[in-house]
Amino acid sequence: MNRFPALHIAFALCCAVVLVACTADTTCRKDMDVAMVLTLQADSTNLKGHSVKYTTWDSLTVEILGDYNLLLDNGKGISKLPLPLQPDTSLSIFVMTFHNQTDTLFVEHTPRQYFVSLACGCAIYHTITAAYSTDPRVDSVQIINANVEDAIQENLCIHLHE
Repeated sequence: MNRFPALHIAFALCCAVVLVACTADTTCRKDMDVAMVLTLQADSTNLKGHSVKYTTWDSLTVEILGDYNLLLDNGKGISKLPLPLQPDTSLSIFVMTFHNQTDTLFVEHTPRQYFVSLACGCAIYHTITAAYSTDPRVDSVQIINANVEDAIQENLCIHLHE
């Protein structure tokens, strides 16, 4: 009779170990998802001659040069744009088409490995050292936060004047 409760306890203990071992590791996914976040601030003049500010892109297409990888195709109402930086080089080049004009955005950065855990491995974080554009409409590309360690914080802001 003493074996019956011991079997239940052993079975419950085994189930608990299996459930804990099989749970999803959300920390891995959160810490491994690294992208530079780009925003826009633009001044424009409307038909009545009034100054208008906008902070979203319309009809935005973005590809990363080198891989010729299309990251976004004709995106509408984009206010924050997460872009992956190249992990094996110190320069990432993005070709962006918006308002029917093409711009090339150059981002110089220093990649560095960040150890997350034994189960997750390493993530590649970046430090942005410079950013510039080829579009004459771009007043400046401002580095807001040089450390790219997630896909949430704003890192760069493109200032346009049209």
